[in-house]
Amino acid sequence: MNIRIDNISWFPENLPEEQIVEDRYKDIIRKNYLKAWFNSIETSLVEREEVLCSKWWDDNEIYWLHRLNWEVSDDSKLGLRFDLTVPLARYVALNNDKLVYPFKRFQIQKVYRWERAQKWRYREFYQADIDIIWNWDLPLLADCEIISTIYNTLKELDFWKFTININHKDFLIGFLEKLWILEDKLLKVISVIDKKDKLDNDKQKFPKTKDLLMELLWDEKKVSQIIKFILLWNKWSLAEIEKFVLSDNESRFQDWFKKLKEVYNFLLSLGVPKIYIKINPSISRWLNYYTWIVFETFIDWFESFWSVSSWWRYDNLTWNFIKNKYPWVGWSIGLSRLLSVIWATSKLNYQIKTLTDVLVLNIDEKYLKKCLEVVKKLRKAWINTEFYLEHSKISKQIKYAENKGIRYVLILWEDEINRWVIAMKDMFVREQKEIDILSVAKIIKKEMKS
Repeated sequence: MNIRIDNISWFPENLPEEQIVEDRYKDIIRKNYLKAWFNSIETSLVEREEVLCSKWWDDNEIYWLHRLNWEVSDDSKLGLRFDLTVPLARYVALNNDKLVYPFKRFQIQKVYRWERAQKWRYREFYQADIDIIWNWDLPLLADCEIISTIYNTLKELDFWKFTININHKDFLIGFLEKLWILEDKLLKVISVIDKKDKLDNDKQKFPKTKDLLMELLWDEKKVSQIIKFILLWNKWSLAEIEKFVLSDNESRFQDWFKKLKEVYNFLLSLGVPKIYIKINPSISRWLNYYTWIVFETFIDWFESFWSVSSWWRYDNLTWNFIKNKYPWVGWSIGLSRLLSVIWATSKLNYQIKTLTDVLVLNIDEKYLKKCLEVVKKLRKAWINTEFYLEHSKISKQIKYAENKGIRYVLILWEDEINRWVIAMKDMFVREQKEIDILSVAKIIKKEMKS
């Protein structure tokens, strides 16, 4: 029987050099989340059907679990989580009397979602989430804490210039309602607007977006007004947007904009530069459990790529599980997508194939004990050290070091042992010298810093 061993489509597997980069990104994200005092948690990969379907709009995108010899029962109605948010709502509902509020949590785990195969959309992918959950009204400072943490995280990842777009969700909905767009069309129109940057390269006219809106509304005047609204953030300064809002007679628009401007000013106080934040009235995460202020982050000059991180508020996500409403605000970095997008912009270096700093050669069984003592000494000094596992020709072991990109090779012969020295070969500069075997760790650390 021939067994297929090729990758299942859109379930990625990394080569070692790719895994090194992914792990480094996870470490940077984790460090910045911890710096802002978010607590790390993990939730189960598997959830019950009623939990998964409590908020998800399309259960066809959920991967369901069953044994090969499947017997239908209540216990068999299990599926893989499609995001980290709904499991968190269950977690909060279950532990609501044990948690300390405000509860600040971060989570970096994989999720699973059946999606139509397309570029930068995976069916298995990492999300890196942070959330602040309260058991009473959630101040706007919570939003600012989230955004500033994400800014610091993305800035340290140092992949490119990015812009965090912020909007009050009701701002866009209120505008569409003023155009008398009825409820049965509202979500579809918002969905088209939400995808405008992926649909159109022309950011002045948005022709494809306009065509899709015409198919939905059959009203050129309304479509023209929507396109004008979309361009509001693209062409006008903050002062001009504020002038536009104040010229509207409806107080609710002014109230929404006041909240947006408050968040904007708080972010400036927290050290987020103006060039990284933009009030954008056309942003709206269209899933119905997002409320209030929403955010999307795009890499500058690559807005047609998918958003690399998103953020939103929820008012009632725990309501399906317990009576109490726990308002919260959260942000998610789509780590797998972010890496794919950055790779497409040629900003990633996948040349490093190992984190090993030193390879100790295995020349002869007579010197094995001494070699292992050197390995122990280096590892005790937190120097990443590998020992070649078989006795073989030096040329073969040197080739192994070259192929993996290991910089330092240590060679121990009988003559060196008698003189208490060890030969150290720098593979990058092609130089070899003898060093004191008792000071080997200290010398290599000094070499690594130079």
